[in-house]
Amino acid sequence: MTDRPEITIRSATAADRAFLESLNDRLIDEAAIPGFNREDFRRFQARYTAAAINHAESGAATLVAADRAGQPLGYVHLRPEDDFLTGEPAGYVSILVVRAEAQGRGIGKMLLKAADDWARALGYRELLLDVFTSNETARRFYERNGFVDESLRLRRSVGG
Repeated sequence: MTDRPEITIRSATAADRAFLESLNDRLIDEAAIPGFNREDFRRFQARYTAAAINHAESGAATLVAADRAGQPLGYVHLRPEDDFLTGEPAGYVSILVVRAEAQGRGIGKMLLKAADDWARALGYRELLLDVFTSNETARRFYERNGFVDESLRLRRSVGG
């Protein structure tokens, strides 16, 4: 499933849970929204990761990149989602993360290729994702890999 024999992409198992959860802080490294603090983001990411792991919907997949020794390096969680613009079913990249020490080795790109393969196998024409606007590193990565800005979610406090 990969072009690099020293890296394999495999389906996550229950034994990967601690690894998946261990990357929560990495997922929010560059998250910043006025009025939210670091603990708010930690709570959000813990809930989001748990939901992805615990509530695997039909067609969803969690794929792990591992080195030759079996050490996990990163993962992608994918799920079906209807495209709000076209109404067509599409693949949604809900989580993509690589361990800091594995960054720059092409692991993220390999996980995106696996995401493409997953989407094509299910008959989807597109992959969608969301990213915090403050996460410049991720935004540049996604742009280099063919993703384009589609919309911008805005937030305003109304008190209470």
